[in-house]
Amino acid sequence: MGKRRIAPKTYFNKKELQRNLIVLFMLSFFISTALIVYLFGMTEGFFSRLFWCMLVIFILSATTVLGIIPLVNKITQKWPR
Repeated sequence: MGKRRIAPKTYFNKKELQRNLIVLFMLSFFISTALIVYLFGMTEGFFSRLFWCMLVIFILSATTVLGIIPLVNKITQKWPR
């Protein structure tokens, strides 16, 4: 009999993380599209503005939803009472 391999600990569910990223991407796309169309209209450089606006909104929302909020929840659960 060979040595039994122990499965590594997983800290997150890969399917759930992928679903959350897709939802955040779609929300950031629609918000940035509405913002760019409202502010500038369909002018020259529309897709460039859309890309950078979507990137900024996606990074800010992803770090908040997937990083900061779970970290604060974890810290407050371990906080001594």
